[in-house]
Amino acid sequence: MTKIALQAAADPESRENLEKTLLEPVVLSELSSIRGTGIAEELATIYPGDMARIGGVKSGRASEQKAEWEKLQRGDVVLFMRDDMVFLSGIVTYLVKNPDLARELWGEDDKGQVPECIYFVDEVKDQFIPRKTINRLMNLGDDYDWPGFEVHLEEAAAPVVYGYELESHVYFPIVSEDEYKQIVQEIDRTSPLDTEGRARLRKEDGFLRDQLFRGKVIEECGICGNKYPTQFLIAAHIKDRWHCTTEDRLDYENIAMPMCKLGCEELYRRNYVTVIDERVAVTRAKVDSNDLKAILVRLSGRVCPWFKGSRKYFDWHTRLGKYF
Repeated sequence: MTKIALQAAADPESRENLEKTLLEPVVLSELSSIRGTGIAEELATIYPGDMARIGGVKSGRASEQKAEWEKLQRGDVVLFMRDDMVFLSGIVTYLVKNPDLARELWGEDDKGQVPECIYFVDEVKDQFIPRKTINRLMNLGDDYDWPGFEVHLEEAAAPVVYGYELESHVYFPIVSEDEYKQIVQEIDRTSPLDTEGRARLRKEDGFLRDQLFRGKVIEECGICGNKYPTQFLIAAHIKDRWHCTTEDRLDYENIAMPMCKLGCEELYRRNYVTVIDERVAVTRAKVDSNDLKAILVRLSGRVCPWFKGSRKYFDWHTRLGKYF
């Protein structure tokens, strides 16, 4: 489940830092402190365009802010506030503690300290939400004064995350294979989704996405065959998620495949296309649009490289739609 970090830009230094690296993106290849390192390689897979927005936090006198920063993980939300107004939100993509990078980005303060607890963000959006509104939704009290940096856990964050549709569909928590297997055992298809249920589904999605893309910058859509940056692809269940048994979900190497957000996932989910004997097949669904007909004609007969090992899930999808 998604946590929320509250970052207050209350003093001149924090505002200046925010303007340097959040309001304006940073060119990653120009950062000499990480050039040629594993950090640079990892960031290149996340930001193929070489531009990223970056925030940082000082450890604090008793490492209290460092402890808050350590609660963050990929997919969490950061809200930025100044003048009692949340004006920006972003999704955490990468975390690193690196004083040299912090010094290059923001320099030292008058005590020689740097915000070495660094987080990279994406999906940055303008917001206009009063601090009191966030406080009320998170049961903090109207007059709660945000500290410099503070992370709130899933239960408290949920009303804000879902109320303002802040959750990412690209960046998910990192999940181990053992944790994934445990999550799958706990998913109850018959119960309504509560906060814990949503958290399990996000972790499931994150694991499947990591398994499919494995750090790749570019991958092929299983339906149209076009190659896109992975931000334009989802890890789509071949068999509908809510019809998957526990055994199906544990077959994580075969239950999902990449589908692009530019139309193919929607066409598959709405049963305009399926895959039969390794090839994309157009169904008998009613199509009134000539443009959509032309797209379906182009897709028909394409070889789907994800068919091997997943036949039974594609067969289920075909039978469900009663296509032929």
